[in-house]
Amino acid sequence: MFELQNFCFSYPGREVLFDDLSLSLPRSQNCLLQGENGCGKSTLLKILCGKLQPLCGKVKRPARYFYLPQEVESRILGINLSQDLQLWQMAGLDLDMLKSHPLVANFPKVYWELPLRELSQGSKQAYMLSIALCHADHYLLLDEPYPALDKERRHTLTKELSKKRGMLMVSHYRPELSFDSILHLQEGKLL
Repeated sequence: MFELQNFCFSYPGREVLFDDLSLSLPRSQNCLLQGENGCGKSTLLKILCGKLQPLCGKVKRPARYFYLPQEVESRILGINLSQDLQLWQMAGLDLDMLKSHPLVANFPKVYWELPLRELSQGSKQAYMLSIALCHADHYLLLDEPYPALDKERRHTLTKELSKKRGMLMVSHYRPELSFDSILHLQEGKLL
């Protein structure tokens, strides 16, 4: 379970973004986090996964979680998808399961060898989402997973996420998913 207790955060030289905020995310629940642009949704996910440290308070994280930021390129370490897959394989990911995942199963063979700069944002997003979903026993922290995907892949992602228990999704797009809770971030408070 993710748990934030009385934490505060601000970027250097800026006003306090969060002050005395607490949040508990049970392992088996799916939660949607919404709010206006710039209100701190992505920052909150970065604090949850340890990319940013709060100025005060406590953060408790589960042993297994997978964070997917909006900038998916930051999670792709190879010069192409094939090279990146080798790294994931060394980390224990089943490549056959990944390549047959519905989000990437129809990738042309050439996609795996193309330099990343030649792939569309949607293809890179689908690839990283398939990796996230192959980590079935991990809690997912997903930051805006839908915008780069075409209509067909949005539908596929929604179908795959409907099978998942244990995630916090930041999204302006409201997928047709059942969430245990919907949180709204406004002026540093969760409503």
